[in-house]
Amino acid sequence: MKQSLMENLQKLYNKCEYQKIVDTLLEIDPEQWGYDLTCIFARALNELGEYDDALGYLLKVAQQGRKDYMWYVRIGYTYYLQKRYKDASKMFEKALKLQPNNQDVVLFATLAKSAEKKENIHDSINNMIDRLKSMEEEPEKENIKNMIEKLPQEKNILNTHTLLHMLHDDDNNNNNNNNNNNITFPIKRNFLKNWWGYRNCFVTNRIMVEGKKIGFMYRDVPKEGKNDSGWRFTAGDESSEYMVDENNFGLYDLNVICNYDNDIVPYLDSDYGTAYCRDENGIFQRADPPEFE
Repeated sequence: MKQSLMENLQKLYNKCEYQKIVDTLLEIDPEQWGYDLTCIFARALNELGEYDDALGYLLKVAQQGRKDYMWYVRIGYTYYLQKRYKDASKMFEKALKLQPNNQDVVLFATLAKSAEKKENIHDSINNMIDRLKSMEEEPEKENIKNMIEKLPQEKNILNTHTLLHMLHDDDNNNNNNNNNNNITFPIKRNFLKNWWGYRNCFVTNRIMVEGKKIGFMYRDVPKEGKNDSGWRFTAGDESSEYMVDENNFGLYDLNVICNYDNDIVPYLDSDYGTAYCRDENGIFQRADPPEFE
């Protein structure tokens, strides 16, 4: 019975039906769950954003989990979602002691350590890649992509679309150089050495997905909770319907955009409400900003 229940719960998890997992398990007396079902319940609570409750259930089975690396991963993941990065880092490192060459755990351990140090996400991922390269087997790029997709979705840092796009861009560079095993990000320079504000910016898919050049840039009032610099970059030919669809934008690190097009660098200290349009000679000129909400 327990095996069939576990299989059913796993199917629900694969379908992202986390509330059904909670409801199913609550039909059983929690005292009868045991270690495995308690961990599944906590995992579902994490997905539902109930981090404190998830932590409580994981701590209830701490004694049984002390030799299970996945218990440390789960509780480390919970701490990470609570932004308790130091605690998360400790748990992931303990998991690595039990599973030294587990690449998934390396990803989370490096991410938590970088968050604890308040590192830029680009540095965080490069640190993870360096750590993977120090292991016995050289990490394959497809594995890195799969691991990045497992990252917790933090809205105030770069999203996974950004990281995957950067790897895709590097795929193109490496194909040109016949060197497909070189896992790096195409960031050559730090243009923000004297930049003291938030670094995130919004860029349309016309630029970052379709490869168009920046044609129009403006500095809006920053969005709260996103470490937002206020900068918005467009190709300049996007329709009004295109611009109101948030799916047509990505959240990127400002230095990434500077490396793609360093023509924008001299204008980055402009005040909110400032806009620039690239003229026929490729030079940015002051322009009327769009109507800010």
